[in-house]
Order: sequence, then structure tokens, then C-alpha cells
Amino acid sequence: MNIDPHQFPLVWMHYREAAGQTDPFSQLDQLLQRQQPFVLVTADAPGEQAQPDDNAKASLKQASLWMKQNKAAIRRWIKAGIVIAPDSAAQARVEAFADTYRKFWGYPLLHCASKEAAMAMVGRLLGHGRINSQNW
Repeated sequence: MNIDPHQFPLVWMHYREAAGQTDPFSQLDQLLQRQQPFVLVTADAPGEQAQPDDNAKASLKQASLWMKQNKAAIRRWIKAGIVIAPDSAAQARVEAFADTYRKFWGYPLLHCASKEAAMAMVGRLLGHGRINSQNW
């Protein structure tokens, strides 16, 4: 997982591995320490990741432990996760996974069809229409 906070409070999340990436949990810690609401956005729809192997299972366990240690801050500062799902099959996968996701992480998993729709949704979730100087 790779986290790009450069457009905070819109935070891009990519599930594909990237060379030289920083530990995602330390990145999330830094975001939570800002004590400001933000939204996670990804174009990686549920079901597109590789099948679980031993590394994936260890990552899931690490995520679970991290989530339990940070539950209150997560629920307070992360307003939603948004998946850009351009087709009905991807949207159906998000909807099928959304309730489980919310129960585990404590914030909703939403979807929209385009990057532009995601930017508008972020603005609504955070209570303002302008996210950054590019009006995202």
C-alpha cells in the first residue's frame, strides 16, 4: 500500500506496491496527528488485489493491530474511503464489501464513477467545495 498525502485533506491510497515506499502505517499516523478531517481516495477497487498469501495475511494482521491502537482517532479524523469505480461491476464489488469495511475500520466505504465525482464527494464530506488550489 502506498499513501500520497500531497493533496491533504484528500489522501490518495494505492494498493499496488511502489519502489521506495514508506511504511503506510507511519504515514497514517502522521495524518492522524494533524488532527484534521480527511478522506482516503483510491482507484483500486476491492477484488482487484492479489489473492492472500503469507505476506498479505501478515499485512492484514498488522493493519488490525494498528487499527485497534488508533480506533478513536481513525473514527474521528477519517471521514470516508472513496473508491473510483467506473463500471457497474466494480461498483457492485464496493457495495458488497462496504458494510464489512465500515465495521472493521469505523468509517464508510463509498464509490463514485470518476475522479471528478470523487473530488466533489470529498468536498461534500468535508463540508466545503474547494479542496486545493486546483479546485479538487
